[in-house]
Amino acid sequence: MKLELTLANCFWLILPLLTWNLILGPRMRDPRITSDAHSPKWLLLAENIARVLVFALPLLMPLPRPAGWQSALLQAGLVVYVLGTLIYFGSWLPLLWAPVSAWSNSPAGLLAPRLTPYLSFLGIALLGSSWLYGVIAAVFICLHTWHGVQNL
Repeated sequence: MKLELTLANCFWLILPLLTWNLILGPRMRDPRITSDAHSPKWLLLAENIARVLVFALPLLMPLPRPAGWQSALLQAGLVVYVLGTLIYFGSWLPLLWAPVSAWSNSPAGLLAPRLTPYLSFLGIALLGSSWLYGVIAAVFICLHTWHGVQNL
């Protein structure tokens, strides 16, 4: 992984996820989703450190040059990113639109927004040619999901 700060970096791919969270996150009011009361402090700290890394490292991951987009790996990364982002956005919709539904009250429904961002992060790892980012994102998703399991 080549770390360099350029304008054409993978952080642009993080912006839709951040925007979605900033706009719709406050509408999530179910304590099974938002509470920190049942999680140990060390877990919350580890999760937040991993979160900062996952959202900051793309600033140092250059996007591929236009000629590089012919690569099958980069094309797969773009597909994984787009589909993963759409799946992540979709995982929120039942919780927002039908909070009393069976899905929204099931462990799978409550944990889906914690698990599905990994697909977007995996796409970013492929596009940024960084296996290390993929590993850090996996650690974050594990901690983030563990935090969510504490509230079930």
